[in-house]
Amino acid sequence: MKSANPFLIVGQGLAGTILAHHFLEAGIPFIIWDSPITHFNSSQAAGGIFNPVTGRKLEQTWLADELFPYLFDFYPRLEKTLATRFFFPMPLFRPFANEEMKNWLEERKDQIHHDYLRWEEEGVWVEQAGWVDVAALLQASRNYFVSKDLLVESEYIGNQAIFCEGFHGQQNPLWSCLPFLPAKGELMEISSMEPSEDYILNKNGFILPLGSRHFKVGATYGWKEFTNETTPEALEELSKKLSLMGCSSFELIQQKTGIRPATQDRRPFVGFHSQVKAGIFNGFGSKGVSLTPYFAKQWTDEILVKSTVHPDASIRRFYHLFSV
Repeated sequence: MKSANPFLIVGQGLAGTILAHHFLEAGIPFIIWDSPITHFNSSQAAGGIFNPVTGRKLEQTWLADELFPYLFDFYPRLEKTLATRFFFPMPLFRPFANEEMKNWLEERKDQIHHDYLRWEEEGVWVEQAGWVDVAALLQASRNYFVSKDLLVESEYIGNQAIFCEGFHGQQNPLWSCLPFLPAKGELMEISSMEPSEDYILNKNGFILPLGSRHFKVGATYGWKEFTNETTPEALEELSKKLSLMGCSSFELIQQKTGIRPATQDRRPFVGFHSQVKAGIFNGFGSKGVSLTPYFAKQWTDEILVKSTVHPDASIRRFYHLFSV
C-alpha cells in the first residue's frame, strides 16, 4: 500500500470506511484522514437498518435488486476480514396502520406485490431486511486501518482529496453548491420485556432488537438545528412512538443523535469534481448501510476504468454548478 501518490480519504464515518475497504480490495493506495474533534461522526448514532421496501405504498427501494445481493455478499466478507460480527439479517414486520390502509393496500396488491413482501392478515413481512452494527463496524475498521498504518487522526487542510465528510460536506467550499438536505435524527436504546426479539417492528418508527432484551428505538427527523446534542423534545416523541408500537414499560439506557447527510433529490454524490483534483462520496442519507457498499464498488470500478457510476448518483449531474 506504500505509494508516492495514494488517494487521501477524508472522514472515517460509514462512507469513508466502506470506500476504503473497497480501495483495499482493489489494490488502490490510500490514506484516511479523520478528525473526531472537529468533525463529529454521525455514523456512530445510525439506526443501521437495511430494508428493500420503502414508503406507505410498500414500493421497492431504489435499485433494490442491485443493492441487496451486493450487501449480502460484501458485509459477511468484511466480517471475516475484521474478525468482528456486525451484520445481522433479520425479518422486518410492517403492520397495517389501520383497517382503511389495510383495505387500500390489499385492493392494490396485484400492483404492489414484489419478491421482498410476504403478506399476512395483520401486515407484511419484508424479506432481506436486517441491520448493521455501524459503531462496531467503524471501530473494528479503525483498528484495522491503524494496524496497517493507513489512518491519520488529524484534520485535513487542503482540497486534493476524496471527501467523505457526511453533513459537514455542505460547509466545504468545494461542495457548498451541491443540494444537501441534512436531517437531524435522534434515537434511544432501551431495555424492556415487551417487544419481540425475533424481528424488527416498523410502524411510524422502529423497534430494533439488539439482544439481551435491549432495543434501539427510532427515529426523529429535524431540519432546523444540527448539533450533536440530544433534546427532551425528541425523547418525548420517541417515547410516544414506542407506546404506539405497543411498548409502554421500558428503561431508558441512552439517547443518541446524528445528522443524516441527505440530499434534495435523495440520491448520493459520487465522483470527482470537474474543476479540482478532488472527489466526493457523500449524501447517502438514512439508507447508508445499503447504498454505500454498492456505490463504493461502482466508483472503485470507475477509477479502474472498468465501468461508470450510475448516472443518478454520479456527481456529473451537477457539473453545471461547478462552472458557475
